[in-house]
Amino acid sequence: MTRPSHGAAALLAGVLLVMPLSSRAADSPPPMVRSDVTAYVQHLQHLADVVRTCSAQRSSLACDPTQVGPDDEVITPDGTRLVHYTWLRQTLASAIKTDKIPAAQSNAATVQLNAAAARLAMDSQISSPDLVAPEQPSPQVRANLSSILAERRFQRIQQDPGLLRRAYVAILNWLFERLGRVAAYGGRNPWIAHLLEYAAILVPCVLLAWWVMVRLRKQAAAPRAAQAAAPTAPSAREWQRWLEDAERFAQHSQWREAVHHVYWAAISRLESHGLWPADRARTPREYLALLRSNHTIEPDLRGLTRSFELIWYGNRPVAEEQYRDARARMDNLVRLVPR
Repeated sequence: MTRPSHGAAALLAGVLLVMPLSSRAADSPPPMVRSDVTAYVQHLQHLADVVRTCSAQRSSLACDPTQVGPDDEVITPDGTRLVHYTWLRQTLASAIKTDKIPAAQSNAATVQLNAAAARLAMDSQISSPDLVAPEQPSPQVRANLSSILAERRFQRIQQDPGLLRRAYVAILNWLFERLGRVAAYGGRNPWIAHLLEYAAILVPCVLLAWWVMVRLRKQAAAPRAAQAAAPTAPSAREWQRWLEDAERFAQHSQWREAVHHVYWAAISRLESHGLWPADRARTPREYLALLRSNHTIEPDLRGLTRSFELIWYGNRPVAEEQYRDARARMDNLVRLVPR
């Protein structure tokens, strides 16, 4: 029996992992039957009819592997010849066509049936009464063999494959052997097929849910685009300009206005940094309440807010000392909240 191409074989192995075996005949072949050359030739002709019927109908009844019967132990004048039909049983089992079998597997099964018919015809032609003087194969047999060998998968065979090619083939054979054992075990234990089906559904769902969660977390952690501040908000005016005005008032000893502008320079700085949304309607205490209690800038902003409220709203007398204290707190805020 010719081996299917690597792509078709891999697809066939994948189907076998999730489906019970279609027949148990290949797992436990019937015992051998002693026969002479004439009975052996008749058996070959019967098998050829079975292959032709299976190739035409591709049904479970026409391709039943049990039609092959037992293996032959042919008695000849030169000794006993053992003829096994495991390859034919497997060919018939894989040829049953259903809606669940992919097109690639169905085409591979057709090729195997053609090869099986050619092999049976060849064995029948060369089986003379003494199995010594074989006849030449008929033109039809030669034509069948030539059409099979002309296929693309046989043209890729190399006469002297390299080391890498041999290693690749050995790995594939090892993999197919393990998959065949798993498939045979799954045929005897149907729960494995159900487990693989549930895993094939559950694993993609879990991976999809995990991917969605990661995407949502990344979107939540991504910084939002800064929105333009309202014209009346403190951050609508750069904090450096607030400080420049404060310096000008200080040069003229207008300490009350100087402290006032230092305070709003601090609010503009923090607001432009994104510590809170821009809103001119807030009171100094509301700005302070927007910070958490353990924030690093909370002590300086609290001291600056208290100084501003006493001077601006409480009409407390103010001197250069209060202005220098406000500027020191402002410089500390600039250091703790860099741009």
